[in-house]
Amino acid sequence: MPNNKLKVGVIGCGTVANMGHLPVYHKSPLSEIVAVSDPLESHLKQAQEQYNISKIYTNSDELLDDPNIEAVSICSPHWAHAEQAIRAAENGKHILCEKPIATNLEDVDKMIAAVERNAVIFQTATQKRFDLGFQYIKEKIEENDIGNIFHASVDWYHSMSDFAQDTKRDVVKWRLTNERCGGGDLLDHGPHYFDLFRWWFGDVKTVSAQIRRVYKNRANEDHSTVLLSFKDCETIAVFQRSEAVLGDFTGEEQGKIHGTKGTYIFDVPYEYLFKPLTLKKRYKKSKISKFSEIELKFPKDNWKPPYTREIHSFINQVLERKNDVVEFPIEYIPTIYDGKAALEIVLAAYESYRTQSTIHLPLKHYTPLEWKTINN
Repeated sequence: MPNNKLKVGVIGCGTVANMGHLPVYHKSPLSEIVAVSDPLESHLKQAQEQYNISKIYTNSDELLDDPNIEAVSICSPHWAHAEQAIRAAENGKHILCEKPIATNLEDVDKMIAAVERNAVIFQTATQKRFDLGFQYIKEKIEENDIGNIFHASVDWYHSMSDFAQDTKRDVVKWRLTNERCGGGDLLDHGPHYFDLFRWWFGDVKTVSAQIRRVYKNRANEDHSTVLLSFKDCETIAVFQRSEAVLGDFTGEEQGKIHGTKGTYIFDVPYEYLFKPLTLKKRYKKSKISKFSEIELKFPKDNWKPPYTREIHSFINQVLERKNDVVEFPIEYIPTIYDGKAALEIVLAAYESYRTQSTIHLPLKHYTPLEWKTINN
């Protein structure tokens, strides 16, 4: 594609579009937002006025059929991703799709077929890869900086217990109450770290999970713990995620990675505060010395939000530009196959809980959880 402005359409004008996609496209000298679509006219008009967008559609099909649009960001609810991505690919449009990229693997395989058949770019929007701190961890793991890694853990929550009786707020309504989502909090947030774990440690071998729906008026789960092992290393990874615990809505997001030569400790601010994560390294200078701990700084003036680096990487891919300015290697950019792998881990976790067993990947069988019949 020639090195000109990329003509973009954004599907869905909710929180993730307004915080992560629309402002970056709008500010970039390499992109132009041609159109947005959303079933809610209030969302459309707000986006149109804020970003000076000429075309608005209440029906996403009209945006996807617009011949003036070269690429799309899909920021719609989970259940709409597959159909919209396939239509985009069939129309020759490049795709940046929010996670989870679909609600089942059969739909993802259809998406992959459409993407490959039409030779379009598909980037999975798991923006945590683009965090400077997580990229640093990736690069240092490749350098064997903390030795053989044997354990990784993440404890992440948003406190939404107060929302259990107040599901009229747009930010949570469809995620908590719409059964078409295909899953709950784990499907919504698990792909972030399942993608990071695969990026850091390689393909997942086994999945074991315990999952709960603490607030019964929600359509799906709101609390989970997932244990992973990997095919090519001895690392054990534990992912704990909840929307049911008591605390602030912005929550806490912390993790540790333990190796034979040291430990990384990270603390991630609420993503929409757009602040760098805190990353510390704990190590011993010698076998007989006490351990030391240093903080690895990512200064605000040199730091770019993960969403910014994600969107710019997508633009550069489509325009066939080098990604040097983003300082993120092209081979690190998450693909549709990475999106499928993260979704497969989520579905394997559901199957592990349903069968009360450890699931070996690739996932051979999956039956959706029926929370109406589960008494927990």
